[in-house]
Amino acid sequence: MIDLRALHRELLARHGPQGWWWPGEEPFEIALGAVLVQRSRWEQAAQALAALTGAGLREPAPLASADEDLVRELVHPAGFPRSKPRRVQALAAWWARRAEAAPRLDDTALRHELLAVDGIGEETADAISLYCFSRPAFLCDEYARRALRERGAVVPGSYRAFARALAPALEDAAFSVPELAELHGLIVEEGKLRARPAARPPRR
Repeated sequence: MIDLRALHRELLARHGPQGWWWPGEEPFEIALGAVLVQRSRWEQAAQALAALTGAGLREPAPLASADEDLVRELVHPAGFPRSKPRRVQALAAWWARRAEAAPRLDDTALRHELLAVDGIGEETADAISLYCFSRPAFLCDEYARRALRERGAVVPGSYRAFARALAPALEDAAFSVPELAELHGLIVEEGKLRARPAARPPRR
């Protein structure tokens, strides 16, 4: 079983504190970003968020009731013009209807509701649970797969199987919610660092 506390210490020493890592100033903005960034780069999601903000559609109720063609135009920078407008409006509709009740749900019930929203899969549900509702969640994303695989862990193929395999290590580590948020940020920073091409030596 991998020692996730040791991983946290290693990455913290290398990259420094990440804090509450996910971009965004308030929970619905963070959740919107989590949907918009699916299969896209963050720069693309940020452009779409800025466009929604400029149009006065970064609040749940106005976005949920907005014309879909307008939403499609605004979120176009994030790609997937057929699915993403529908998905952000589904998220907005759920948020307008259920966000106030969400703090009273237990972790499992909240995740179940999120997974029922069109376009929210397991990774996005975990991101929203962790960063929007301060629930304990570990994002079993590609960065985490790579980081753990490089340290000798056997990583199952599916998200759910990976999460199930990690459960004992997470229970043993007993992370707080802020620590889980920081660990995710550290793992992403490690992944981005490793993805950067090595610097070329200067010409002599």
